[in-house]
Amino acid sequence: TPLVMTLPIGTEEDFIGVVDVLSQQAFVWDESGDPLNYEVQEIPADLIDLAQEYREKLIESVIEQDDDLMMAYLDEGQEPSVEDLKRCIRSGTIALDFFPTYCGSAFKNKGVQMILDAVVDYLPNPTEVEPQPEVDLDGTPTGEFAVVDPSKPMRSLAFKIMDDRFGALTFTRIYTGSIKKGDTVLNTFTGKTERIGRIVEMHADERIELDRAQAGDIVALIGLKNTQTGHTLCDQKVPATLEPMVFPDPVIYIAIAPKDKGGAEKMGLALSKMIQEDPSFQMETDQESGETIIKGMGELHLDIKVDILKRTHGVEVIVGKPLVAYRESITKIIDDSYTHKKQTGGSGQFAKIDYIIEPAESGSGFLFESKVTGGNVPREFWPAVEKGFKVCLEEGPLAGYPCLDVKMTLVDGAFHAVDSSAMAFELASRAAYRQSMGKAGPQIMEPIMKIDVFTPEDHVGDVIGDLNR
Repeated sequence: TPLVMTLPIGTEEDFIGVVDVLSQQAFVWDESGDPLNYEVQEIPADLIDLAQEYREKLIESVIEQDDDLMMAYLDEGQEPSVEDLKRCIRSGTIALDFFPTYCGSAFKNKGVQMILDAVVDYLPNPTEVEPQPEVDLDGTPTGEFAVVDPSKPMRSLAFKIMDDRFGALTFTRIYTGSIKKGDTVLNTFTGKTERIGRIVEMHADERIELDRAQAGDIVALIGLKNTQTGHTLCDQKVPATLEPMVFPDPVIYIAIAPKDKGGAEKMGLALSKMIQEDPSFQMETDQESGETIIKGMGELHLDIKVDILKRTHGVEVIVGKPLVAYRESITKIIDDSYTHKKQTGGSGQFAKIDYIIEPAESGSGFLFESKVTGGNVPREFWPAVEKGFKVCLEEGPLAGYPCLDVKMTLVDGAFHAVDSSAMAFELASRAAYRQSMGKAGPQIMEPIMKIDVFTPEDHVGDVIGDLNR
């Protein structure tokens, strides 16, 4: 359940600040982008009633965390103090009873400060949450947990990479154990060891040099060469890995080019550093046009990246129009067959496949299964059938967008003792894709940013279940 903590003053281009529901004050920023340039003001007249309404809702939600406060409020009308309300908000947040919800603009640096304060005020410390489960190097759960204990073997997770004039800073949370300057640790993702050059505690731009850090600490490590966001660093004598971070696929992309022809190399180096810092930001080169394409989670995400290119790396770029990262899928089941036969003198090519193409569960990507029996298609050719079809999914049958959530089942087929090969079966599978996908009810899918659902109360549970899939 969201717990509204701030209300916006204005929207979009007219957004100037927020109303703090808890303190009933307005925080208004100027246009400099400096987070310190704000004024505490009276709530605008048109928001007074709304702010008071949300404060009453906030109080009624959070006092359920404290029976004494609830009785005093309900029986005597005694309003809790701000300190008591903060204590209840923290308790309910840790218990996942509600989620403090804020508004602001990261791009304009307005309202973000209150979110950072809320991190300190309401989020749990490492001893107040369930410990991270450990898995072995093959990804199998070990049954052990990364308990916050400095005496245990070291386990830490790199959650951010930042490049500055002193080199790469690897921000790391230590879940268990401890590390010292000069220690050698194992990166379980790369299988390589890394030496800890320096350990620093970060306070904005200020750094405090440390000789050691232990479970519960968040520090920046200097000197790591092959560690990226989401990698686990651990004691090389007792290796284990933590649950990795999962990054969503980009939903929008734009083409960029340096304004100065000589800036291409500089732009490429800058983008490489930015990708290391933010795994949800991606880059590729269009094979046909040669354009540099950057991909992200939304227009604001890419606007910020373009601004960083200019402000931090000194690269001016020409920006194309944003394009949505559409995907394709299918809606029908197709039972089909294809025979690839080619004879040009000498040994030829022969492969026959009988197959079923059908929609797969949402989020499953591509699934392949073989139900061939009796050796009609030898087992060594099955991977070639899978590969041929999977490669073709990069370009859907409708508009050439990547095709998702498709299952192909190899049912039967035939081969020739001399003329059949893995290449022949791969070519047969590619041709089968072209033959059948257009008949399988292809459709274009677009990313959903916002959706409003209106449903009778009887169906609310089913609808929410579908949306959560």
